[in-house]
Amino acid sequence: MGPVRTGLSAMIARTEGVDLGLPTLERAVAAWIDAGDEQPIRRWLERALDQDGLPRDTAVTDWVECLSLLSAAQRTGRSPWPVDFDARIEGLLRFVLRFCRPTGRPVFSACAVRPDTNRVLRDWATSLADPGLATVVNWWFPSDSKGQTFAAPPLPAWSMSGRPLAMLRANWATKGDLLAIDHRHRDDRCAFELLGRGQTWLGPSWRSVALNEPVTAARPTCWQSSSSADLLEWAFRVGETRAVRLAVLLRGRCLALIGEQVDGKTLSHEIRLAIPEGVTVEPIAESQALTLTAKGGRARARAFPLALPGRPDNTASGALEHAGNEVVLRQSARGRRSWLPLVVSWDPERNRKPAHWRTLTVSEKSKVCPPDVAFAARLSWGRDETLLVYRSLARPALRAFLGHQTRARFLIARFTSDGKVEPIVKLDE
Repeated sequence: MGPVRTGLSAMIARTEGVDLGLPTLERAVAAWIDAGDEQPIRRWLERALDQDGLPRDTAVTDWVECLSLLSAAQRTGRSPWPVDFDARIEGLLRFVLRFCRPTGRPVFSACAVRPDTNRVLRDWATSLADPGLATVVNWWFPSDSKGQTFAAPPLPAWSMSGRPLAMLRANWATKGDLLAIDHRHRDDRCAFELLGRGQTWLGPSWRSVALNEPVTAARPTCWQSSSSADLLEWAFRVGETRAVRLAVLLRGRCLALIGEQVDGKTLSHEIRLAIPEGVTVEPIAESQALTLTAKGGRARARAFPLALPGRPDNTASGALEHAGNEVVLRQSARGRRSWLPLVVSWDPERNRKPAHWRTLTVSEKSKVCPPDVAFAARLSWGRDETLLVYRSLARPALRAFLGHQTRARFLIARFTSDGKVEPIVKLDE
């Protein structure tokens, strides 16, 4: 690409090693600025974005950069801006906001916030048709401008059909919670981020133990979003082994569950979750749980491996460990199927209480289910909060635990002090 007379080179990212969507857009913007040629941008919008404005293959971390390039074209172009461009750009802005932290930094990214992010988001939000986009930007970047009006913002939780790209998010609060997943590429590694109260606790990657076998494309198997929780489940194969991953964000509870089921003949399995810069990890005394501490030490989260014994002196069946820049959950296989669930809590009040968990006996037709058929566990904080987690690893059937019968294939519920089971999340057979 030749030199750009308007100084565009100072506003765009370096193209080395990034998704081809950015270099192509750079050339398209330069053609518009230099010669007033709108066709390269038009072709990029049609090829790179779907009808809703979702980038088809461009990395999430590059979406803000795409908006910045288009903003440079709109502000400095010498020809009238084609108004039909705005429909797809409005969709792109909506997805940028969904997959950004409230600081304006994209999820999965460790880089600092772009200095022009505030201006780029505000310029597009105020110029496009949907006033709800400006509402979100004004919440994140309060302005002294008078005459601001409130409009209902777009829904923050969203999932792509056909490919595992999803944002589990209850609201647009600056100190809110989110869980983001992007497993669009054929690999056992996916982009992943868990943010609670404005602090990233885990991410930007989730991977399984490395296997030198072909990996199939991952496909969503379930998406559920309600006032109680957001849930994404998706599956892929590694050789002859099938992996089913699960991510759940419990709304308003400062809780998330991350799990991976493996179907196939394996001696052991593990999942590895990256630790963001600035977060330290320490074991909890007399426990298999870990404490995650944010920089400065004021914010903490705790991670609980529900399928493992609570005490650290029993690691024969597996362990939850800190290894390098990852949290590693390792578990021995106990049959044809195994499930690795990890609960993460970042409630400061709950984190002051001792936590206890144990696996529960699950029965079917008065017989105890083997561990590769069904799993249930009970996790308690003090005396006033108990959580139940159940998963059917085999085909769902009528089973019982703690006197509660269910045909669900997955369940998260409150266990009240009078012995009642109150479902929060439930997937039926």
